Amino acid sequence: MAAERADRWSTVPVRRRVLGVVRTLTALDRLHDVFGVLADDFRVEVRFAVAEGSEFSDRLAEHLHAAGMTVVDWQDATKEHFDLAISPSSNGALHELDVPLLTLPHGAGYHKLRPTDSGVAGAISGLAPEQLLHNGRVVASVLALSHDDQLDLLRRSCPQAAERAAVVGDPCFDRLRASVPMRAHYRSAMSGGKLVMVSSTWGGESLFARQPDLAARLVAQLPGDHRVALVLHPNIWSRHGAWQIDRWTRGAQRAGLIVVPPHRGWRAALVASDVVLADHGSLALYAAALGKPLLLAEFGAAEVAAGTPAADLGTRAQFLGPGDLRSQVDGAIPLPERASFASRTFAEPGGSTARLRAVIYDQLGLPEPDYPARPEPVEVFAGS
Repeated sequence: MAAERADRWSTVPVRRRVLGVVRTLTALDRLHDVFGVLADDFRVEVRFAVAEGSEFSDRLAEHLHAAGMTVVDWQDATKEHFDLAISPSSNGALHELDVPLLTLPHGAGYHKLRPTDSGVAGAISGLAPEQLLHNGRVVASVLALSHDDQLDLLRRSCPQAAERAAVVGDPCFDRLRASVPMRAHYRSAMSGGKLVMVSSTWGGESLFARQPDLAARLVAQLPGDHRVALVLHPNIWSRHGAWQIDRWTRGAQRAGLIVVPPHRGWRAALVASDVVLADHGSLALYAAALGKPLLLAEFGAAEVAAGTPAADLGTRAQFLGPGDLRSQVDGAIPLPERASFASRTFAEPGGSTARLRAVIYDQLGLPEPDYPARPEPVEVFAGS
């Protein structure tokens, strides 16, 4: 049993301390879903540390401080100070942590091939031995997965790590589902009207790389009762900067485009949306699983692992063609057999919060709280 964490200067009698490990804004975004399972428990305190080494970690500590999070130095992440570390990434020097470690995906499961300086490798990003092992030893104490199929992929990719896997589902998808009954509230906050979301992952195969003006063209061609919201992957914001993205989209914003910031709002925008235009990023999978009318404006098939739900989406979803944008947006339909796609992508939708909480409290050596583990509805989008 770990020592009590409260000291002379503590007000709350904290018993366990958890470290949130972030390398990118994407990881920080996912931790908002994860740490909802610890809400209202005065026994557990959360602090954060930045794992250096990512090309997309610029100003990350500033985001943590701006959110009111307590940030600690990497060298302080030891058993003397923490009982469990949680990282939505398998990358970085996680082996340096002298703390039990829980890892999980920072998107809708593991579906993309591992990026390299020259393209992609053959291994699935997040499940590669190079990411999961250090000197032949499995780094994580627990690897949380979104589906049993992901466990099969792990067994083929890195069998040494499979015995530490726990299939918990996807807490982000459960939050989105829990928010659907309040869709009218989210729509009202985004000015009402028919909402068209344009979503892009990052990199040269992404929608924003191939069609950076798509959102502007939609704003120009759709009727006045339509609104267009642009959601860019956090890595785009980190690499190019908010000032540059604002300049690239300035004219479209003046015409009514909503640019959703990287640190808040995309979940509410997705729930509120009537049509989604996307690529091979995680948001397309969430949209399809929620039953949103979906058009793939681009699809980087070379970056997607064969046999995954993302690859399946690329063969079954409608694609945006070169013709009139309005008619295609109005004609967009949900993915056929949406329910089966959702069940193949996310284990037991609705149950991931309870599963994840059980895993975390087991690692902490604490009994779970006596109140039910329920997904929190997402925050309302409040503008840029």
